[in-house]
Amino acid sequence: MKVNSATTPSIQNKDVSGTTGAKRSEKSGATDASSKVSAKAVEASSVRPEISAKAKEFSRAQEVASKAPDVREEKIAELKKRIASGNYQVNAQAIADKMVEEHVASGIG
Repeated sequence: MKVNSATTPSIQNKDVSGTTGAKRSEKSGATDASSKVSAKAVEASSVRPEISAKAKEFSRAQEVASKAPDVREEKIAELKKRIASGNYQVNAQAIADKMVEEHVASGIG
C-alpha cells in the first residue's frame, strides 16, 4: 500500500484538531457544568416536597404512641403474679366472644 503525502497531512490535522477540540470541550464543559449546577440549584429551590395524608397520619400515630403512658407493664406483672399463685382463671366465653366480635368487625366472612 502506498501512502502519499496528500492524505497524510489531513490525517495529522484531524488528530491535532481533534485534540484541540477536546481541550476546548473541556474548557466549555467546565462552564456548562457550573451552569447546570446553578440551574439545578434554582430548580431544587422551587421544588416543594409534599407529604401524603397517610404519612402525616402515621407520623401523628407515632407521636401519640410515644406519649402514651406505659401501663401494660403493671398489668403484665399482676397477671404473672396471679398465674404463679394459681388465682388466674381463663374466661373461655369472654375470649370466644371477643374473637367473634373481632372477626365480624374485620369484614372477612
